[in-house]
Amino acid sequence: MARHVGQAHTRTLRAALLLCTALATAPSWAVSCREATPAERPLYTTPLLWPGVISPHDGTCFVSNARVTTRDGLKLTANVFLPSGAQGGQRFPAVVYPSSWAAADFFEYVGQQQRMARDGYVAMAYTARGFWGSEGVVGVAGEQDIADVSSAIDWLLAETPADSGRIGLAGISYGAGLSMLGAAADPRVKAVAAMSGWGQLIDQMYGNAVPNPTWLSVLTLSGSFTGRLAPIVYEYDAAIRDPDTTPAKIAEISAWGAPRSPANVVDTLNARRVPVIIAKNWQDDMFSPNSTLAMFSRLIGPKKLLLQPGIHASAELPGATLGVDNPIFDQVHRWMDRWLKGAANGIDTEPKVNLQHKFGGTRETLSTWPAPELTSRTWHLGPRGSLRWDLGCLCWKGVHGTLSSSPNKQSASDTVNNLLDTTATTGPIPILSPLMETVGLPVVNHMATILPAHGVRYESGSLASPVKLRGSPRLQIQARPSLARGMLVAYLYDVDWAGFGTLVTHGARAVHWATPGVATDLSFELNAIAHDVPAGHRLVLVLDTADSLYGAPVQWGQLFSMTLPFSASTAMTLTLPVR
Repeated sequence: MARHVGQAHTRTLRAALLLCTALATAPSWAVSCREATPAERPLYTTPLLWPGVISPHDGTCFVSNARVTTRDGLKLTANVFLPSGAQGGQRFPAVVYPSSWAAADFFEYVGQQQRMARDGYVAMAYTARGFWGSEGVVGVAGEQDIADVSSAIDWLLAETPADSGRIGLAGISYGAGLSMLGAAADPRVKAVAAMSGWGQLIDQMYGNAVPNPTWLSVLTLSGSFTGRLAPIVYEYDAAIRDPDTTPAKIAEISAWGAPRSPANVVDTLNARRVPVIIAKNWQDDMFSPNSTLAMFSRLIGPKKLLLQPGIHASAELPGATLGVDNPIFDQVHRWMDRWLKGAANGIDTEPKVNLQHKFGGTRETLSTWPAPELTSRTWHLGPRGSLRWDLGCLCWKGVHGTLSSSPNKQSASDTVNNLLDTTATTGPIPILSPLMETVGLPVVNHMATILPAHGVRYESGSLASPVKLRGSPRLQIQARPSLARGMLVAYLYDVDWAGFGTLVTHGARAVHWATPGVATDLSFELNAIAHDVPAGHRLVLVLDTADSLYGAPVQWGQLFSMTLPFSASTAMTLTLPVR
């Protein structure tokens, strides 16, 4: 009897020891998935339709309806894809995807998350504060929004088999800004991918003192429909659009935007040499490339820049949502493999800039940015002056000005007014026109249709060799506004033998508190671009005073003119970075 009792105690002790061992080795994270049943296996299609069930095809699992508790007690919606083997005790590299403006975790990145999970990553996405089911109000990448990135990482490490030493951040648009700002604030972040983001926020809201009403409307309307915007967002939106807004108010908005600008945390990122890959689309009129290029040039850690055709986020979204092969996300995947897995895939030794021309074609590389492979080529503007018959050439002059390699020697002036717009335009249909450029339908205009009273064009001669533009054209120019307010819009065209011009790039500069009739420096950069102007074509710069993309500097019905004073002592130039 005693012998049987002793054996029973021994078995009990062994069972207890086995249980303790199992508990000690069992995963400590709360997110888990179960195996598909025999009945489910033949029906299983995609993890999105079978949340919580391990895929019998690739071993990944999708967990939806997660909730991240922020440091101030709010709840953010989230989801996570787990890799094969996540139910064991192994730890995996992880990437967190903050949502874009007005987007949500349940659709934006699911395609890319699944691809990352198949490659052995924990891939988490969350909806930014104030949008969709996430609590709070939208603070536009404010202090609480940035802290939420750290809260998402806290949740990731507590609830999933993510490795605390191998955390990356990746995002599009608003998610790009949150990724850059979040990486600067949280030293656990070891790599960043920022796609269609911004550098300085004020440059995107009020660049060159010009508001962007089309894209401001897209942001405010989409934000109002899908979330709860902070009242200050509406206040500042109205102030930026209003030509009567005071300099003090503009300074206030600029100060508000400073901590929300990834360009202002570059020093922090540099101190830790955080690896950063940035993707930017040439036709992104919401967040133009120039501010991002300037930010990229200041990064000193491992970095890579991808430049390609597309409007805001258009080049990235198919790869993010659908998970299709995508040049941008393919490079981002390689970036994470290098810095989170230690893969010797060569991405860190390749040229730092990989770009594609505005109208498609093969990609090319530059060693870095600014690129030593590029040089500056300057054209001097010459006035058109008044319409006149010139006996020297037996031709009419005054129809257009000139772009020449020689400095201007003439004293004359060219004046345009805003009574009517010209046929020069960034696109007849806002948003859609630049999107059509990406599929081979450029914005085309005939130079003879530019109304001389409302626009002026400066033309080069026929080019003896191609001009390979790479970067931001810079216009050095002076103008005398008739009012304290005024604006010049610049369009650079590639013009064929018949006078038809393809829009290459554009830009604008406004003044709001100038002295009427006094020459004012209005120099500015046009948007960066990559385009080859063929030999035999001409470069044509058109200047007018209005465009649907750029907000007017005056109230409706107010008329103004802009006079360009030319002389031998006043240099008016167009400088192009060329390869």
